[in-house]
Amino acid sequence: MPAVAALAALLLASILAGCALGGRDDRSAVATTRASDFRLADIRQAIVLIRVVVASSSRLSERDRKELPALYESALLEALDARAILVRDVRSVDASGARGELAAAAARAREIGVDHALVVNLRVDSDVVRVCEETRRPLRGQAGVWRQEARVVRATDGGERLRAEVTTPDVEAECDGPQPTVQRRGMQAMTTAAVERLVAKIFAR
Repeated sequence: MPAVAALAALLLASILAGCALGGRDDRSAVATTRASDFRLADIRQAIVLIRVVVASSSRLSERDRKELPALYESALLEALDARAILVRDVRSVDASGARGELAAAAARAREIGVDHALVVNLRVDSDVVRVCEETRRPLRGQAGVWRQEARVVRATDGGERLRAEVTTPDVEAECDGPQPTVQRRGMQAMTTAAVERLVAKIFAR
């Protein structure tokens, strides 16, 4: 293999992630669960509770770590507004705090006077992913991944009505052509992409 091609392959292996996570690494394949009598049309107003956790192994810079909670909240509220969901209140939960967010969200929804709460957890980490598995040059390696979980809870009793999970890589791979190409998303683009995938899964019919 020519030296230039060998170097390109090495760089790809070091920063890859893909158009989709492959095989066992694709946690976005987890099915959305919902109560049999739950209808998305029931959610017209809600309160939102957000927890953002950035693992020590994450590739994010210190600046990005500090800015991510506010950036993520803004993107999530914009995506909900685009789907005609009126957010009456939004709270950020300390990443190191106790995990009693379902009860806290239900209590806050009752206090505000809405029927549902949306509880969102984001964890930014690093993991091994595989891409371009159906091509002649499948790749695998470490990449940043954003794992999101959303739960809709009922205000009256804190009962879980819907749960959706999705994992989004922080870089994209173009698998067509003789040589795969890889590009890492910027923080703004990554936040928007991750939120859009999560909200699309919540509201999938």
